[in-house]
Amino acid sequence: MIGALVGLALAYAALAALLAHLNLRTRLPRAVKAGAIVVVTGLYVGAWQAHKGLLGWATPESLPDQFRLHWVTVDEPDKASGGAGAIYFWVRELDEAGLAQGAPRAYSIPWDEATAEEAAEALARLQEGEPLNGFLSRQALAPEAQAEIEGADYGSGFDSAMSGDRPRFEFSRVPPPALPAKAMP
Repeated sequence: MIGALVGLALAYAALAALLAHLNLRTRLPRAVKAGAIVVVTGLYVGAWQAHKGLLGWATPESLPDQFRLHWVTVDEPDKASGGAGAIYFWVRELDEAGLAQGAPRAYSIPWDEATAEEAAEALARLQEGEPLNGFLSRQALAPEAQAEIEGADYGSGFDSAMSGDRPRFEFSRVPPPALPAKAMP
C-alpha cells in the first residue's frame, strides 16, 4: 500500500515537472498555459478522490441485495460536534447458490434508530458465533407497523415517503451447506 502511494506521488511530481517544462519552453498564449495548469490540478483532486476508495474507506454505495455479514459498527450521532452518525457493514456479496464471493467490502449508510437497533442485534448474534446472511427489504416498516399505518386514517396530509422508500435490512442464520449425495457401490 505504501508503495502504491509513493508511486502515485512520483507520478504526480513527474506530470507537474513535465507541465512546468512545457509551459516554460512553448510560446502558447498565457490563457492556454493557465488552462493546462487548472486542468492538471483538477485531475490531481479527482484522482485523489477516486483513490480514496482504494484506501479502505467505507463506500456510500448501496449494499448488495443479498450478502454475508462479517461485522457491524454503529457510530451514533454526536450532538456536541453535530456529526450525523453512520452504520458501517463489512460484507461479502452472495452468488446464486447463496455462497459468499469476492473480497469483503465496507459499506456505510446514514444512521437511523431502527437500522441501528437491527445492526446491534446482528452484531450480538455475530459475537455469539452465529454466521449471518443479510438481505435488503424495500419495506421501511415491519409488517405489523405497515398494517397499522394502512389501517389508520391520515387524511390527505399523509407523507408518501413514509410508505417504503427507506431500505430495511433483515438478517438470517446461514443455512448449513448442502452435501452431495453419497454414491452407492
